[in-house]
Amino acid sequence: MKFARHLSWLFTLPLALLAVSFAISNRGHVALELWPLPFTMEVPLFALVLAVFVLGFLLGGLVAWMGQHSHRRAERQHQSRADRLARELEQAKTRATAAEARLAELTAPPSAATPPAIAAGAPVAATPNSLVTAG
Repeated sequence: MKFARHLSWLFTLPLALLAVSFAISNRGHVALELWPLPFTMEVPLFALVLAVFVLGFLLGGLVAWMGQHSHRRAERQHQSRADRLARELEQAKTRATAAEARLAELTAPPSAATPPAIAAGAPVAATPNSLVTAG
């Protein structure tokens, strides 16, 4: 990331120096007339040229930004679809976990389902035929 910052300065600094040099060299005034308007303006040549460059830069950026509109829209659609699918996946995982727990309950052997008192050998309720103890 630092390299990109240094690379940016490598291009920006000479361009700024060139613009300053141009402004110092071209301080003469130019008459600016816009045909349908009835007035004339005297502006420094460097201000006119730099204003045209800045306007061109801004218009170029606007055209590039508008050209990327379809790509940004497609990216938003793909992102919303990915978010929706992630939510569906989480819901499916939750349902699968609940189904596995229910299946484990239903398929557990009966001895595992007996109360702990019976498994410890405590007497069970007497039946008419005999007294049954577990164990």
